[in-house]
Amino acid sequence: MQTTHKFIIPLVLSIFFSNCSPDSDSNNTNNVNNVNNTNNTNNTNNTNNTNNTNNTNNVNNTDPCEGVECSSHGTCQVDENVQPFCDCDTGYVASGLECLENPCGGVECSGYGTCNVEEGTAVCTCDNGYTAGGIDLLECFPDNGVVTCDGVTCSGNGQCLEWTDTAVCNCDNGYVPSGRHGMDCIPLDLVCIGGAIDYDYDYDGINDSWFDPNANECLQYEAFNRVRATHDPEDAPECHRPLLWSILWAAHGRNHSIQMEEQGGLFHDDYPMSQNCAYGSTPEGQMDMYMTGPSEPHCPDLSHHCNIMRCGVNNVGIGFSGIFSTQNIF
Repeated sequence: MQTTHKFIIPLVLSIFFSNCSPDSDSNNTNNVNNVNNTNNTNNTNNTNNTNNTNNTNNVNNTDPCEGVECSSHGTCQVDENVQPFCDCDTGYVASGLECLENPCGGVECSGYGTCNVEEGTAVCTCDNGYTAGGIDLLECFPDNGVVTCDGVTCSGNGQCLEWTDTAVCNCDNGYVPSGRHGMDCIPLDLVCIGGAIDYDYDYDGINDSWFDPNANECLQYEAFNRVRATHDPEDAPECHRPLLWSILWAAHGRNHSIQMEEQGGLFHDDYPMSQNCAYGSTPEGQMDMYMTGPSEPHCPDLSHHCNIMRCGVNNVGIGFSGIFSTQNIF
């Protein structure tokens, strides 16, 4: 028993003194290498450390709102991600770190919709049964139009006319209605536009992916809806609301007109509901011929006149080639 105690005691003492050596103590508060030493110049928690990101005296700590003036129409704030943003004054909306005048200021969408700002632009989201129209699409018109001209301004580019079936705008030169409601007049080039197709509009045997209308096609579309708006039916079953521009059936019309030009004569083919064909004269002159020709008085069956003034149709596509034209109405 005594011999055993002689071996244990030196071992314990050796461990004790080894662990307590003052030259190796990592917990010594005076040790300059101690990472927890409050006086250690490398301590990342030292409040005097100029590299400490939490140090209130850190020279690298900048204000995210420094230099952000919000166009002098708002106050810069810092969000939860420490990013600046503008809290804009009434009547202004944030666009990045600027405060711009609210595009929806004063826009009422005719009382039938809500104005929203999309990419810095005012947009009317109209109620059910209403469609956005007007020069900047900031009015909401009833899909089915109106029966009186009360309050109809025609966007300042036309005159409202009342017929038994509807009230409709007769637009000035260079303007057409934006929709079937017929209550506004906007620039022709905003309506008579091109678009994607999958059809051989130029009659070369290869389907094309895009169609752009030419000047004559757009001019005849303008004249077409002016006739719809102004023609006195004299009690005949005719309708006055404008027809919408059809890109696809304008492409079909171009193809058909090219074929007529190549054959040197008129014929009917490839049409959705009804089709008018003509040659010679200007787009307006052809429309006059359609309406006043000897066989055209007030919508006889299958006449060009009847096709133009027909009720129950919504669209027209017009194709020109040279002096030949085709109107596809449906």
